[in-house]
Amino acid sequence: MKPRVCRSPFRLPLFPLSLAGSVLVGFAQGGPEPDPWKIDFRYQPPEWQTSICLPDDWQKTLVDRSGGLLYDYPGPHAGFTTRISAGINGDPKWLGQSLLSPRVPIVQTRRETDAFEIAEEAFAVAPPIPAARKQAPELSFEKVGSFGGQTGWASPPPEADAAFRDIAVGFNSSVGYRFAARKGERYSVVFGLCEGWHTNAAKRILDLKLEGQTVRTVDLIAEKGRNVPAAFVFTARDEDGDGWIEASVGAAAAATDKNTILNLLWVFREGEAPKPADLVRGQSPKQPLLRVECGGQVQGMNPPRHDLLVVRMRNRSSVEATADPTLTIESTQPILTGADRRHVFIGAATSIRLPEEFERVEKVGARKATVHLRSRALAAGQTLTLAYGVARGGGASAIPRSAAHARSLRRQSVGYWEKADLPYGAIQVPDAGVQALLDSSARNIYQAREIKKGLPAFQVGPTCYRGLWVVDGSFILEAVSFLGRLDEARAGIQYLLSFQREDGGFMLMDGHWKETGIVLWAVARHARLTGDPAWLRQVWPKFVRGFEFIRKMRGMVPAGAPNAGLIPDGFSDGGLADRVPEYTNIYWTLAGMRAAIEAARWLREDGIANAWEKEYDDFYQAFRRAAERDTRADARGNRYVPIRMAKGEGIPPQKAQWAFCHAVFPGKVFAAADPLLQGNMAMLRAVECQGLVLDTGWLKDGIWNYFASFYGHAWLWLGDGRKASETLHHFGNHASPLLVWREEQMPVGKGSAVVGDMPHNWASAEFIRLTRNCLALERDADLHLFEGMPACWVKPGCVTRLRGVATEFGPLTLELAVTRDGAAATLKLTPPSRTPPRRIVLHLDNWSGQQGTIEVSGSGVITRQIPLKR
Repeated sequence: MKPRVCRSPFRLPLFPLSLAGSVLVGFAQGGPEPDPWKIDFRYQPPEWQTSICLPDDWQKTLVDRSGGLLYDYPGPHAGFTTRISAGINGDPKWLGQSLLSPRVPIVQTRRETDAFEIAEEAFAVAPPIPAARKQAPELSFEKVGSFGGQTGWASPPPEADAAFRDIAVGFNSSVGYRFAARKGERYSVVFGLCEGWHTNAAKRILDLKLEGQTVRTVDLIAEKGRNVPAAFVFTARDEDGDGWIEASVGAAAAATDKNTILNLLWVFREGEAPKPADLVRGQSPKQPLLRVECGGQVQGMNPPRHDLLVVRMRNRSSVEATADPTLTIESTQPILTGADRRHVFIGAATSIRLPEEFERVEKVGARKATVHLRSRALAAGQTLTLAYGVARGGGASAIPRSAAHARSLRRQSVGYWEKADLPYGAIQVPDAGVQALLDSSARNIYQAREIKKGLPAFQVGPTCYRGLWVVDGSFILEAVSFLGRLDEARAGIQYLLSFQREDGGFMLMDGHWKETGIVLWAVARHARLTGDPAWLRQVWPKFVRGFEFIRKMRGMVPAGAPNAGLIPDGFSDGGLADRVPEYTNIYWTLAGMRAAIEAARWLREDGIANAWEKEYDDFYQAFRRAAERDTRADARGNRYVPIRMAKGEGIPPQKAQWAFCHAVFPGKVFAAADPLLQGNMAMLRAVECQGLVLDTGWLKDGIWNYFASFYGHAWLWLGDGRKASETLHHFGNHASPLLVWREEQMPVGKGSAVVGDMPHNWASAEFIRLTRNCLALERDADLHLFEGMPACWVKPGCVTRLRGVATEFGPLTLELAVTRDGAAATLKLTPPSRTPPRRIVLHLDNWSGQQGTIEVSGSGVITRQIPLKR
């Protein structure tokens, strides 16, 4: 029997000019109840944005719902510094938007006017692209971290170096660079700064750092004044022997403005730096080894990147019609046109190649310019194609040269994405909508990722969450582990461990005491998924210090406080902002302690495990006493534990219950029959809306989309696989038609407010995790299969596969193929063999027409015929 291949409906023809085959972007209101097992994006957000950038890239280009290109978050133009959009004959009607395919992020937007149908495509040009020649500095250097740039930010005196006008800016983060250092050599490093925003002292106070150590704290307003440039010279050497010297600017503890700036950075041989006054004037008798104009070279120092916006318009009327094509640029950066009338320049970092010379430029204030190309008459049925190129980075080329060149570059990009080394194929399901989301989720995780400190940093998103977030990142690492990328996950874990503090704890977010517990769980889980106790031994000192920090935390709470014996007042996150006695930090600390105890027993460190278990038991009893004290009833009589211990009046019971769900799974803190667990789950179920739990996050009466996975995993762990798979499909239907999620949005029909990043790749990871765990789930020493398998995946001819999916017992491979007549399914199973599970339990409920479970045993490839009852 040859299994049916369930094709994805998401692949569209090249440069489509009709809606045939496009992704559904809505559903009929007031009609029959939609199929709950169908992915049709019925709960999509009102607006969305989609990544088109390359994996691991510094450039995170986004495309909005209307087809505009978005650059340099944050800013006033759809949330960005710069927005670029094509137009024709005014404001065409929007018809829809889709991807070329889940694996190829070419965004296709369809619009129309009375006379024209318009198809736009936006995509990043894949390598190789010839770069313009550029003289390299004597020392190699690179950015450290994620930060942007702004030109024309300061107004230094005319005699000052012009680069003081521009800045690199870190929004609530540091600005830093590192340069290659020769062994044993010493250098003079010069920071150039000019404050162009504040007028009062004690606002932006900066720590100038070399190799992570503060060498000077500067309040530019207090010391120099506004728009007065200054240079600060220090001696540096490679302190840690890694071959690099890092120079960075951080926010001082006393600063009220935590945004950091840097205008210029010079590196000279030791003793060769000119006087600071000469550097400020741009006069240097000695050539520097390195000069970084930070505002102008934030992009310029990066590899060249090119995005194309290709617009194809066809006269669909029966008579001749006039097309008036335009390109609109909105930006806080200066917008200038080239003398050749073929280029537009946006600040110092971005240029646009036009398809032809422009006729005129219409400026609206200082922040908006509309470039008008030549009007032309198109006969009935005639098509016009215009290709615009956006160039950024060092040595970027002026492309495309023509529409034909744009088509060639498009073929190059399609080929790149179709052959990209991304973790596809590990999970294959016969539901085209779910499979599309799985493939898109994997791609988006790698598009958001960056390489920092030589290690992969799995980041949550491309804008406000472009950085390391401990809990989010831990689950992203587990997801890529499931997909077979264990080495990359390990590098991500190593990057996470690099943030351990001197006291042994992890806390990248103030008041997030839970992060230490999260790291303990993430390290233990990774060790088990890789089956590598030797690696766990290597990081064991860090692991032990983490657990010991939990002991210290418990002693920080004064006697008599509501959280005495537990965790200090903390930040709940997930909708609650104040630092108060609360439970999210407690839930994750319990989960981390449990994981640590299991890890110690795995390493046969029984003495440590026993001591930790005693600490855990005491902590758990303190938690239960507090929980009993704080338990209350919701409006339906369900008894639940609110997240806040005190001052919780007026807060919805479900608010910020994300960590409770994590304590259920993967924390495994509660027994299934525990009244606390049962009451909390009943409370959450009572406030479902459009398939998910309402008002659990920051958005009042909104939906936190990937809370779906926390909630679905809790039901799965409690044995309700059908509820878990239903939740998976509701989760999918809250994505945009371009296969990504916003963090939070309002229910359909309840407003357009949104919160958080998009694409949000904790959501991507959670969709992968919930799908995997519905198909294969570790329960202690047993491996359980198909607990959350939906019946719609076992229709005649359909096939479900797992290929080398990581489990704690080793890689798992299986195939469940349904006969063409739907009478039976054949299971082919290659069990994990590294540490064979005690039992392999096959769940038949929900999908086979049978009840209960059967055990599967044997070695090699096991084949089992399963009758299907309809």
